[in-house]
Amino acid sequence: MKNLVLNTSDTLERIYDSALRNTLLDTILDVVSHFLPGTAVVLFGQDTVRLPGNFMLHKGLGTNAVVASMANLAVDNPWFERQWHQRLGEIYQDGELMSREEQIASRGLTIWNATMGAMVHASGIVLHRQRTRQLVLEIRFPETTDAKSRRDATALLESLGPHLVRAAKIMYLKSRFPLSTQMANDVLELFPFPVLIVDTECRVRSMNERAELLANRMDTFFISADSIFHATNLDAELEFRAMVNRMGAGVQHSTELFSLPNAEKSQQIFLSLTKLGANSTQRLNSRNVYEKQGARLALIIQDTTEALKLSHSALWNAFKLTNAEAELASLLLEGCTIGDCAQKQSLAKQTLRNHLGSIMKKTKTNRQPQLVALLTRLALTTTL
Repeated sequence: MKNLVLNTSDTLERIYDSALRNTLLDTILDVVSHFLPGTAVVLFGQDTVRLPGNFMLHKGLGTNAVVASMANLAVDNPWFERQWHQRLGEIYQDGELMSREEQIASRGLTIWNATMGAMVHASGIVLHRQRTRQLVLEIRFPETTDAKSRRDATALLESLGPHLVRAAKIMYLKSRFPLSTQMANDVLELFPFPVLIVDTECRVRSMNERAELLANRMDTFFISADSIFHATNLDAELEFRAMVNRMGAGVQHSTELFSLPNAEKSQQIFLSLTKLGANSTQRLNSRNVYEKQGARLALIIQDTTEALKLSHSALWNAFKLTNAEAELASLLLEGCTIGDCAQKQSLAKQTLRNHLGSIMKKTKTNRQPQLVALLTRLALTTTL
């Protein structure tokens, strides 16, 4: 282990300053990996109630470790369960949680073992625990360096651990009293569809509530603890990053379309990417990053799994449609034909044609496709 003097003002100031700036997790990864080269430094954020509250950050594992670990959250992970039995601030060794043989034999750890790769051993510590959530730091190392790496990792955690526990508490307390939301975020909330602002590293700088709800579903994309936008489909992840890099490097403020499937490719959403200027604001309260500036891209999402709708009150306010006319307009918006509408409503086709004529007169449209196009535009720009 590199020469370590933890009582110097530089090291401690960096730790506590990062807790106040919401960059503590990055600092932990940087500091520990600096003193323990050849190891993998892993941070686990665990939430027993909300699946999107779980995350993994690391230095030293494979490039797809984050996506693979998120996929592993869909099954019970006995390793995480054992971590919950550890006391806050006490150092543990991997053998105290589970033997290597037990890890290999466990079905719930198949993806987990593949994610860890050669880093089969670990020394760890629970840094913070609050009700259903906890933060765990693990230093992982291979079989070939077990004895030395374990000794060095334990010594580091003994010296650094108390400070990290205290810094994690500071970060938690500060997060309970976040700064007021900036005006730009309020503007994003006006959009009736999910909108995110990302930089060229796919780091989310701002987003509205609709985007946050869609991200929490984790169907087609999710946002990791370091605020990075990730596609759940690995092929789409690579294509999306290539597109973002290409657009970020360009000079013109261009717009491109991108389809984003889920992991099984059974459904997809569509992204409209538009290059913006260099200035943008941040929304995510969990981990803000201040040091980098550059191009920003707006991601406007169309979720094709969500049906377009217009309420009867909205149609009355816009066109003074009666309830019968509004019901027909809603069915046409869903893609129904006059025949379909007649069958669903148990009405004669001629009655519905009369309603349609009245609707087209009130909306000043001449043909049914023109009416449907108008209703679609309204549905896309109206908050229900």
